[in-house]
Amino acid sequence: MESPEEFNLKELSKKLIKQCISEVFRLAEEQSKNSNNLVDKGVQPIFMQVTSVRVPQMPNRQLRILLPYSIVAPDDEVALFVCDLRKGKRSDYDPTIEHYKNLLNMHGCTRINEIIPMNRVKVEFDQFELKRKLLGSYDHFLVDGRIAGHMSHLLGKHFYKKRKLPTSIRIKSKDLKHEIDYALRKTNMHLHSLGDSHLMQIGNTSMDQKKVLKNILAACEELSKSYPGGWANIRALRLKSETSLALPFYITLKDKNTVDPDKIAVQPKRPKAYRDVEGDLSTFVCNNTVTVKPEGTVILQKHKQSRPQRKKLKVEET
Repeated sequence: MESPEEFNLKELSKKLIKQCISEVFRLAEEQSKNSNNLVDKGVQPIFMQVTSVRVPQMPNRQLRILLPYSIVAPDDEVALFVCDLRKGKRSDYDPTIEHYKNLLNMHGCTRINEIIPMNRVKVEFDQFELKRKLLGSYDHFLVDGRIAGHMSHLLGKHFYKKRKLPTSIRIKSKDLKHEIDYALRKTNMHLHSLGDSHLMQIGNTSMDQKKVLKNILAACEELSKSYPGGWANIRALRLKSETSLALPFYITLKDKNTVDPDKIAVQPKRPKAYRDVEGDLSTFVCNNTVTVKPEGTVILQKHKQSRPQRKKLKVEET
């Protein structure tokens, strides 16, 4: 018999999930008919809202979940960030773009709409408003794995909040088309400790409802392993579109004291070079040791000296 903290598919009612999916589709269709905005008449994303029992204690980070079916709609724009062929900040990006276009064509990749070299981001999208414009120009972003760490710093916090941080791919893969299709099946959840609700895209209104159902079940199974505190820390799961109300398909009334506080405290991953630096401090007469923490905290340790040593120091000073 499974413990109550483990994920059990029987806890989720497929019939109720299907009803929520059908209702979200209906609400999205009604809104598109009644809306005068041309933007609202297109395909709308479908989100799953996760409410925790205890608020996770952790730094901001992205949780990526692989889904059975891609959440990318047929009309969605996909951009790919790539390395520059030439070093230095150059305004001529055509050779780089042409090189990667030929590479994509050679592998039969037709899902990429725009190729953006990293130096172009540095030069043309260095301002806050320009980065927001870049964010709104495309629906999904991919990035060459060799520069993935640099791009997350260049793009800024709004890409985190909108769950649009680029997904890393191996650009030198022998099967680049499969690599891109695999990356586009991933969805992001922005994890934080600012509240008890987290959001992730689970599908869109152009998908078959059965595919959305399979995506929800797969996401729930992954959340039971990767969400802070596991399945025991999930109080409610809801389904919604961008503008509709959130429809619940799973709710539990368990007490928050049943969740171990240590399991929801996630420590950030640190690089190998992230360590304390310790050494002698020469500006003091006595033997003192100074320790500098990676986050910048300085700790000074004063070592006690025996009386003969102190007398000796006084003689040397005179």
